[in-house]
Amino acid sequence: MIEKKTQQALRLASAAALMAVAGLAQAASQTVAKDPETGALRAPTAAEAQALRGKAAAGRVSNAASQPRGLLTGKINPAPVYHRDGTVEQELDESSQSFSVAVRNPDGTIETACVTGAEAAQAIVKGKKSISKTAKVHAHEHK
Repeated sequence: MIEKKTQQALRLASAAALMAVAGLAQAASQTVAKDPETGALRAPTAAEAQALRGKAAAGRVSNAASQPRGLLTGKINPAPVYHRDGTVEQELDESSQSFSVAVRNPDGTIETACVTGAEAAQAIVKGKKSISKTAKVHAHEHK
């Protein structure tokens, strides 16, 4: 009988502790709006809450999309792997990839270059940069 009461008391205490922790976590993440007239903080209206959720979701998506992803695993910002023998393994992202680019000049000749990174390649293809002015051009001969 005493054991049952002890177990029941422990369950109640555990439940109360969990509720308190859940309440703290919830309190740490409350959303409020600032009243434009009074400047006082208040609960957001349904429209304001929806707009805030949309902005937050868009921020997470654009932030994740702008992060470099590993070419093999697709992980965002892959961490280096340190081996026991002292070697370091690093999964590379697209910024380290080499691209061969060919552009037809106004006089009809074709100019080629190898550049590092998709942005540098796109800049040449779209005519934003000339091959001779691109800083990321590799120094090797094209045949």
